[in-house]
Amino acid sequence: NDPHHKVIVYQDEASKVKNKLDVLSSNAFSGLGLVIIFLLIFLPGKIGLVASLSLPIAVLATMGFMPYLGMNIDTITVLALVIALGMLVDNSVVISEYFVRLKQEGHSAKDAAIESVKALWLPISATAFTTIGAFLPMLVTKGIMGQFIKYIPIIVSISLLLSLAESFFLLPMRLVRFGNSVKTVGDDGENYDWFHSITLKFEGLMKKLVRNRYWVALAMSFLIIGSLFMLVVVNKFILFPADETEIYVARYETAPGSSLVFTETVGKQLVDQVFESGMKPHIRAVTLRIGSSTKGPSDPKAKTGPNVGLALIYFTSEAAKEINYTVALKEFRKIKIPQATKLAFEEWVNGPPVGEPINGTIRSNNQENLLKGIDLIKTEMEQKKGVFNIADDTIIEQPEVRILIDYVKANRLGLSASAIGNTVRTAFQGSVVSTVILNNKEIDLNVKFDKASIGQIEFLENLEIADQRGNLVPLKRFAEFKKVDGSPQIKRFDYKRSKTITGSIDPNFITSQKANKHLEQVFNRVQKQFPDLSLVFGGEEENTRESLESLAQAQVLALIAIFGILVFIFNSFIRPFIIMLTIPLGLVGFSIAFYFHERPVSFLSMIGVIGLAGIIVNSGIVLISFIDQLKAEGKLELEEILAKASGMRLRAVLVTSLTTISGLFPTAYGVGGSDPML
Repeated sequence: NDPHHKVIVYQDEASKVKNKLDVLSSNAFSGLGLVIIFLLIFLPGKIGLVASLSLPIAVLATMGFMPYLGMNIDTITVLALVIALGMLVDNSVVISEYFVRLKQEGHSAKDAAIESVKALWLPISATAFTTIGAFLPMLVTKGIMGQFIKYIPIIVSISLLLSLAESFFLLPMRLVRFGNSVKTVGDDGENYDWFHSITLKFEGLMKKLVRNRYWVALAMSFLIIGSLFMLVVVNKFILFPADETEIYVARYETAPGSSLVFTETVGKQLVDQVFESGMKPHIRAVTLRIGSSTKGPSDPKAKTGPNVGLALIYFTSEAAKEINYTVALKEFRKIKIPQATKLAFEEWVNGPPVGEPINGTIRSNNQENLLKGIDLIKTEMEQKKGVFNIADDTIIEQPEVRILIDYVKANRLGLSASAIGNTVRTAFQGSVVSTVILNNKEIDLNVKFDKASIGQIEFLENLEIADQRGNLVPLKRFAEFKKVDGSPQIKRFDYKRSKTITGSIDPNFITSQKANKHLEQVFNRVQKQFPDLSLVFGGEEENTRESLESLAQAQVLALIAIFGILVFIFNSFIRPFIIMLTIPLGLVGFSIAFYFHERPVSFLSMIGVIGLAGIIVNSGIVLISFIDQLKAEGKLELEEILAKASGMRLRAVLVTSLTTISGLFPTAYGVGGSDPML
C-alpha cells in the first residue's frame, strides 16, 4: 500500500493541449487589446477603431481557410496567428494615417480614401510580399524541425494576403463612413492633434542627422559590429532550451545477470530516495519501468534487458515554472544507490526530440582498438567541467558458462561433439518427446531440467551423456567449465563496428556546441594512438548543424526574395539595396535583448530573425516611396526632403512598430500565462 510504489499518474494529453491553447488565447486577446489601445492613441477620432477592425477580420478569415488546408487549431497554428497579430493592422495603419493627413488638408472622405489606396497600394503590397518572402523560405527547413514549423510561414502568408485584400477593399468603405470625425486643419494650425509638435521636433532632429550622416553611419556601424560579436561570441546557442521542465529521467543499471525482481527492488529504492530528496515538495508522481530504459522510439540511450530500469519524475506545473532544471538535477545527482552499477539523471526537454547534448559515434573494424579508444575518450570527457552522464551504448549480454571439451578424451569414450551438444541443449531448452490431445488441441510435451538445477555449474558437471553403447558418462570427465562475462552486442554504423558516446551538460558552464567541440579535440588526440578510429556526430549537434544549415538556406532565399520584390516595385537596384541595409539593425535589438534577458539563442528565435528581416524593411519601403514623391514635386532640396519624408512617416512607423510589438508582448512575457517553448 506504499503510494510511492503503487500510484501511477498520467496527465491527459488533451488537457496539456488545452492548457497551451488557453495560454495562447489569453495572450492573443491581451495583444489585441494593446493593439487597439495604441491605434486609439495615435489615430484621431474613430479612425483608430476603424483601422483596428482589420485585425479580427483577417484573423477570422485565416481561420476559415485553415480546414481546407488540413490545419487544426493547435499550439503551432495559434502561435503563427499570434506572430501575425501585430502585422495584420500595418496596412490599415498606413492607409488610415495617410487618409487622416489628406482629410486634414481639406479633401472629402471619399476622395481621401480613394487617393490613400491609389498612392499606397504599391508600397503596401511590397511590404506584405517582402514579409511573405521572408517567412515562406522557412519551408526548406529539413527533418523534424521542418515538420515542426511548416505551418508558421503558411499561416502568416495567408493572413497577410487576406489583410492586404481587406485594407484595399473593405477599409476604405469604413473610412468614408466614419472619416468625417477628422477635422480640417486651418491656416493657423487649428485642429492639429497632439502628435504634430512631435513630428516637427523629429524633422529638426533628422536635419541634424542628415548633415552629420557620416558620423551617424560610423556610429551605427560600430553598433552593428558589436551586436554581431555578441550574437556569435557572447550569446549562447541552445537548439531547444530546457525551460520549465516538468519531467526528469533517471536511468539505472544493476550488475549483468541480475533478475527483473532484483532490478525492481533497486528501482523501488531509487523511488524512495527521490521522494526523500530536497525536491520532495515539488514532485507530483514517479513512474518506474523495469527491463527497458527508453523514453521513446528515437531515444539514443535506450537499452533493454532484465538489469536496466528507468524512472520518470513528474514535477507540478508550479514547480516547473519556479525551479530551474539545473537546480533539480544537482539535487537528484546527490542520490546514491549501492546496488546500481550505473545511475544518471537528465531533464526531458520541451519541443521536438533533438537527441542528446553530447552525441558522437566512434567507428572501427578493430574491436580491441574501439574499446580502448572509447574508454580513453570517456575518461577525459568526464573531467570536463559542466559535463555529466558520459556513457556509451554498450549492452552486455547475460554471463556465460563456456564448456571446454577435451576432444581426445571424448573420442576415447565414444562421444561425438553433436551428441554432447544435443544433450546440453536438451537439458536447457528441452526436447519434445510426445504430443497429446487436450480439449481437442494438440499439446507438445517438452521435457527439460528444472530452472533451479540449470543455474548451477554443478548441474553441468554432473550432466551425463550417453555413448554409442548406452553408457552414461558425466560431462566433467572430459570437459572443463569457465564462467565469463556476457558478450557485448555488436553494433555497426556504415558497415563498421561502432559505439556511441552520449552525455549531458550544465548550460551554466558549457553549451552543446562547445562540449561536442571538446569531444572532437579529445578524439583527435586518441586517434593518433588508434588511427583506424573515426568519429560521426549525432544527437543535438547533428540536429543543430542540420537546422542551422536549413535556416541559413532560408535566410539566403528570404534575402533574394525580398531584393527581387523590391527591384520589381521600384524598378531600381540602388533603392532596394538601401532599404535592405536596414535589416542588420534588427540584429542589434536581437542580440542585446537576449543578452540582458539571459536567454540563449534557440531554433525558434532564429526563425524570428528570418521573419524580422521581412518586417524591418516595411518602414523603409514606404519611406522611400514618400521620398520619391517629394522629389518628383521638385520643391525642396534633398536634405529637406529626407527630413520632411521622415517626419511624415514617423506616426505610421511608430504605430506599426508598436502594434507589432504589442501583439507579441503578452506571449513573450507570459502576461496571460507562459509556455516555455513559445
